Amino acid sequence: MANEQRWSARKEISIDVGLHYPPIGLIRGVTRNISLEGMFVELRGARIPEQTRLEISFTSPGHGKGVEHRLPAYVVHSSERGVGLMLQHTGYQEFDALRHMLKAA
Repeated sequence: MANEQRWSARKEISIDVGLHYPPIGLIRGVTRNISLEGMFVELRGARIPEQTRLEISFTSPGHGKGVEHRLPAYVVHSSERGVGLMLQHTGYQEFDALRHMLKAA
């Protein structure tokens, strides 16, 4: 098993997410843990191969209504239960939304 290097600790957080995987389309999942660098997403009935690039979407609370965020991600491990994703941050707003969720948990 590969040794994973993480810069921040993962926290147990359960939020609904969408995985945008072009061969299949939108796959709904629920996070089990999140860090600033990655997350594990539990999936039902869908398998996504390792090394797949996709986009993850989630909604964070903001000023009275939810704000949708999209981040590119990379599948680092896959199992019957779900996928482990390494996030590839593209903007401060998405990074800040993750940081806020981790701080609140």
